[in-house]
Amino acid sequence: MAMNRFMHPRNIYKTPPDFIQLAKDFSEFSKITKTDVTGKVTIDFKDPQSLRVLTKCLLKKDFNLDVEIPSDRLVPTLPLRLNYILWIEDILAAVEIFTDVKGLDIGTGACAIYPLLAAVKNQWLMYGTETDANSLKVAQENIQKNNLQDLIKLKINTTSSIIDYLFTENETVYYDFCMCNPPFYSTMMELWESRSPARPPPKNGFTGSPQELITEGGELEFCRKLIAESKKYCYNILIFTSMIGHKFNLAQLIDDLKSDNINYTHTEFCQGRVTRWGLAWTFHDYDLLQLLPPRDKPRKKIQPLVFLLPELPNCTYDLASASNKVKTILDRLGIAYEVVEKRGNTIKIDMVAKVNTWSNQRRKRRQEKRMQEETDVKKMKSNNLELNDMKNGSFEITENTSSHVQSNAELVVNKVIEKNNEDSNAVRSTESEQEGLLGIQVRAVLKIFKKDNEILLETEFINGTLGKEGLHQIVQFIKNNWK
Repeated sequence: MAMNRFMHPRNIYKTPPDFIQLAKDFSEFSKITKTDVTGKVTIDFKDPQSLRVLTKCLLKKDFNLDVEIPSDRLVPTLPLRLNYILWIEDILAAVEIFTDVKGLDIGTGACAIYPLLAAVKNQWLMYGTETDANSLKVAQENIQKNNLQDLIKLKINTTSSIIDYLFTENETVYYDFCMCNPPFYSTMMELWESRSPARPPPKNGFTGSPQELITEGGELEFCRKLIAESKKYCYNILIFTSMIGHKFNLAQLIDDLKSDNINYTHTEFCQGRVTRWGLAWTFHDYDLLQLLPPRDKPRKKIQPLVFLLPELPNCTYDLASASNKVKTILDRLGIAYEVVEKRGNTIKIDMVAKVNTWSNQRRKRRQEKRMQEETDVKKMKSNNLELNDMKNGSFEITENTSSHVQSNAELVVNKVIEKNNEDSNAVRSTESEQEGLLGIQVRAVLKIFKKDNEILLETEFINGTLGKEGLHQIVQFIKNNWK
C-alpha cells in the first residue's frame, strides 16, 4: 500500500507530479516517458537515468534549482528529503526559533540536496560537511550554479570524527540544528542481504556509491558515535537529528537516549512505498516528546510476542542463566547471534538463521533411528549366516577364515558408515544450496527480560524468506527444549 496519505501534511508531493505537464515543460523528461493504452504517462522507475532526469526536472519546476546529479552518485528522493526538512521546521517552531536559522548538514553529498532545499525554501544559512572530495566538488558547483554561495558553505572532513573536527578551530561555533542521512549498511554483503527475497522487488532503481551506502558498523554505530560526540558539544548545537533507515536501529537508539536521560522525539517519513524514520535529541530544557509527539494518530502497531521461560528444577532462575540456555539452543541449531544490548533486567540478542535446522526434528530423529536399526539388522544377519555355515561344517575355522569373517563384518560396517556419510553430506550440500539461494531465512530480535520474578522471552521479526512463521517455529523449538 502506498504511504502517501501518511506524508507530511505540508509536503507538496502528497499530490503526485503531473507527468503529462512535466513532459510538455521539459523535453529531457519527455524522452524518457511512455504512454500506455489508457493514455497514462509514466516512466521506468527501475532505470537510474530516468530517476535522475525526473529529480532534476522536479527540482527545476518546483524549486527553480539547476542541479547536476552524477551518474555514479545517489539520486535523492525528493518527497523523502522534503519530509525531513518539514519535520525540522516543526521542531524549530516547537522551540520557538523562526528567524536567522543556522543549520548543519552532515554528509551533504554531491547534490547538496538538504542545503539547497533549506536555503531556497526557508532562507536558512546552511553548512555542509563531506568526506568524499569528488562529491564535495560537484556540490560546490551546484551551489554556485544556483547563486546560493552566500547561504551555503561547505567543508571537507578528512578526520574519523563526525562533528568533533568542526569545533577544534573555533569552539564558539553555534548551530540551531544538525541533520544527517547516514549510510545504512556496514558491508556490501549486508546491503544485498537486507531485502528478503520473499518480498516483491523494489519499485525504484538502485543508485548510490559505496561511500554513500556503507560505513563501518552501519547506521547504528554511526548514530551512536554521533550521540557520543553530541554530548561534548551540547551547547554548540541546539537540536541534533538524524534519519534512520531501519526501524530496529531506531528502537536501539531510543533506548540509548533513554538510558542517558536525554530529551528526544522521533517520527516516520512516509512516501511512496518506503518508510524511513527521524530521530531528534537535545541537551537543553525542551521536552521534545511532549512538544512534538511522534504521530497524532499512529498506525496500528503490531505487538511483539511474549513467552514465559519457566523455572527448571535444579537450575538457577535468573537472567544470565536463561540467556545462556537460549544461546545454547541457538548454537545447537547453528543460528548465528550477537548480544546487542545488556542493560539492567534486559538482554537483547540479534539472531540470523541462514539454514532451516529446526523443522521436522521428529522426522530427522526417526530417520536416524531407522538407519541405526538397519545397521543392527545387517550386522545380525551377517553374524547368523556365518554361525549357520559353521554349524553345517561348510568350512573349517582357521586363521584365514577367521580373518575372512572379520573382514566381511568390517565391510558391512564400512558400507553403512559410507552410506551415513553420504546422507550427511547430502544434507549439508542441500543446506549449503539453500543458504546460497535463499540468504537469510529468519532474522529476529530476542529480548530476554525479568518482570515480577519471571523470566520472559519477547520476539520481534525483522526479515527473512521464511517470514514470521519461521520465527514461530524457532520459538517453539526453544520451548520444546526448555528442560
